Amino acid sequence: MSKILLLSAGTSENSGNKKAAQYALGYLEEKKIKTYLFDNLYSEIPFILEGGIVQPDKIIEIRDALIECDQIIIFSPVFNGGYASHLKNTLDWLSLAFNDYKYNELFQNKKAAIVSAVLGKGGNSYDAYSSLSSQLENYGLNVFKDFYLFSSENNLDKKLEESTQHPEFNTFLDEYLGS
Repeated sequence: MSKILLLSAGTSENSGNKKAAQYALGYLEEKKIKTYLFDNLYSEIPFILEGGIVQPDKIIEIRDALIECDQIIIFSPVFNGGYASHLKNTLDWLSLAFNDYKYNELFQNKKAAIVSAVLGKGGNSYDAYSSLSSQLENYGLNVFKDFYLFSSENNLDKKLEESTQHPEFNTFLDEYLGS
C-alpha cells in the first residue's frame, strides 16, 4: 500500500490549502493509507543559501517521511499566477544530497499531485500549476495529469465546516491513488 506525503504551503490557520490538506489527510486515513502531513513551511525553514548549510530539523523530518513515501500531494496557494516561494524553498532543500542520496534522488520514482485553494475564481491558477508542475518534473517527480482547484465558486469552507463529502475532490484523490 502507498504511503503519502502531504505538503501544505498555506500561510495561515484559515488557509484553504491547509483546510484541504486536513480534509485529504482524513480521507486518506479512512482508506487506511499511511499519510504524513507537513505545513508551516515558512517559519521553521530558512531560505536555502549556497555552500554547506546544515539542513534544518523540519527539512530532516520531512525528508525522513518522504523516504518512506511513493506519492506526494502538494497544496499550493497561488500568488500572481505563480506558486509560493516558501514552497520552492522547501522543495529545494529536499532536493539536496544527503547521506547516501544524490542530488534530486529523494524524488526519483515518486508521483506528485497538485491541489490549489484560492480566494477568488482561480483565473490564473493554471499558470501556477504549469509552473509548479514543470519545477516538480525538474526534480524528477512524475506529475499527475491534472490538478484540483478549490475556488470561491466551489465553496470549500462551507463544505468542510458542514463535514459534507466533496465528491469531486474525493474522485480526484482516488484517481491519483490509482494512477
